[in-house]
Amino acid sequence: MFDISKLKNEIEQTLEIKEDIEIPEEKLKGTEIQRLENIKVTGKISRIENYTYHITLNITGNMVLLCARSLEEVDYPLNIFVDKNILEEVEMGEIQVIFQNSLDIFAIVWENIVLEVPLRIVKEDASFVSEGECWSLKDENEETFSSPLSELKDLLDMEGKR
Repeated sequence: MFDISKLKNEIEQTLEIKEDIEIPEEKLKGTEIQRLENIKVTGKISRIENYTYHITLNITGNMVLLCARSLEEVDYPLNIFVDKNILEEVEMGEIQVIFQNSLDIFAIVWENIVLEVPLRIVKEDASFVSEGECWSLKDENEETFSSPLSELKDLLDMEGKR
């Protein structure tokens, strides 16, 4: 939380942000993110008009995701730039980040980290798993079992109708 009363009272023109952010484990549930490491936020907050503030943030750190191919952990570096205006009044569908004279940047940081999660990530040296317990991946041209229709195929080939 940042005290924005100095901006409201025009004592300061901008406030500097330099924070290390810890994301609680329960926030990661329901996402593809395994861990977040070394999340650092730098930036500035300034007041544009009576109830509008301008915030610029640079969010850096490391996101740990699972490889889509091997299910091994993959480091995904974060470098997110946020440039947005925030209204003091609560708007429908928006997360309230200003409470009286305090600005909570956590909601903004979390929202932008979640938006950065890729749909799929593959580790560079990931080996493709082609078999497991009771299953295996076969080439589509490879015949793996005898079909009951294979005899019919042979009969059609003999009559030249195929």
